[in-house]
Amino acid sequence: MSVVITSLLHHATTLLFGVYISAAFLGVRMNRRNVGILFGFSSAVGVVYIFSYACFGEIVTEQIYPLVIHLPLVLFLSYFYKYKTILCALAVSMAYLCCQISKWVGVAIVNLTHRQWTYYSVRIVVTIAVFIFLLRYISGVVALLLQKSVKSILIFGFMPFVYYLFDYATNVYTALLYSGRDVVAEFMGFVLCIAYLLFLLLYFRQYEEKSEAERRNQIMEMKQMQSKKELEAIRRSEQTIRILRHDMRHFLSSVVTFIQNGETKKAQEYICEIIQDVDKTATQKYCRNEIVNMILSSHERKIRTSEIDLQYSVQIPEKLPFSDVDITVILSNGLENAIQAVLQLEPGQRFIQLDLHMKEDKLLLLIKNPFAVCPSFRNGLPQAKESGHGFGTQSICYVSERLNGSCQFSVDGNLFVLQVIL
Repeated sequence: MSVVITSLLHHATTLLFGVYISAAFLGVRMNRRNVGILFGFSSAVGVVYIFSYACFGEIVTEQIYPLVIHLPLVLFLSYFYKYKTILCALAVSMAYLCCQISKWVGVAIVNLTHRQWTYYSVRIVVTIAVFIFLLRYISGVVALLLQKSVKSILIFGFMPFVYYLFDYATNVYTALLYSGRDVVAEFMGFVLCIAYLLFLLLYFRQYEEKSEAERRNQIMEMKQMQSKKELEAIRRSEQTIRILRHDMRHFLSSVVTFIQNGETKKAQEYICEIIQDVDKTATQKYCRNEIVNMILSSHERKIRTSEIDLQYSVQIPEKLPFSDVDITVILSNGLENAIQAVLQLEPGQRFIQLDLHMKEDKLLLLIKNPFAVCPSFRNGLPQAKESGHGFGTQSICYVSERLNGSCQFSVDGNLFVLQVIL
């Protein structure tokens, strides 16, 4: 009697487990309305199951279980809750796979006790425990995963779907699972290997996409920093111009006074001094390309205040076949790295050589600078001495490769050399 009672409770809890967990995996909210609807569905298919059990017996009912329970559940979730049929089938197969936890524990216990009622009793307890765990910690994660692309979903669903077919083919419809044949014993290892390889492929692609997004974020941050530098330079120039405009009446009065007193030499010196101050407000014109001018101008103040001798030759057209962001990343990072390197030297030893020109539709960039400590290289890239640095060289390589160009970092005597061809 105890076996019959525990068996009925086991089948009931397993049915409820499968229905509710399948719905939770899809993202169905477990509010009062949905709990009632799912319970009503469970009761309906449960009645069909009992009718089949009474008319056809246990073996036939187990064989048609997918038609009695699983297929109606897939169709119900698909049409009532408006989920894609493939997602509903995947959710049901995943819930079926999770049932194997209680099944294995039950088999282990019955082998120890040799009493059938313990098998059903333990499965009931484990099923409830697994249900609570899945509902609280796993169902939300699975629901998010099922919102991914179809390719990703198929990879994640490969293992539970294959196990579903394997279990019915070797355990319900045949007895191959317990026949001891090698092809059956090794099949799940084969499936695990395929699933693992597919997972690695998906993980690698997602990792590449994440790295790509991080690089783009870094590039946009550098572009934003560059824009801030340009705005600061413009503000400083405008502030100086406002001061000069405000003081121009006093300047002219002083010049008139010098001339009236016959001090023409002082007047000339004073005028030259005013001209020099005005010249400082003008943006240096390095070439016809606006973005390159702005990049070089934004570094001009730091170069001048740091007593760095910038030796440049810039001969490029007004328009370049690359985006402003790409040019900003390469030129700004190259100059930033060069400036940081020469700042470790004495003021008289600080210089940067910049050569930027077009040759046969190719943009050639060459930056040379001395250094205090010879850099070390790994895979062709200079290694940063401190953590959190080194993104500049990586960004230069990334943009160069993306534009089908090339970049090279090297040491020539006492000079560090950056060469970029785009």
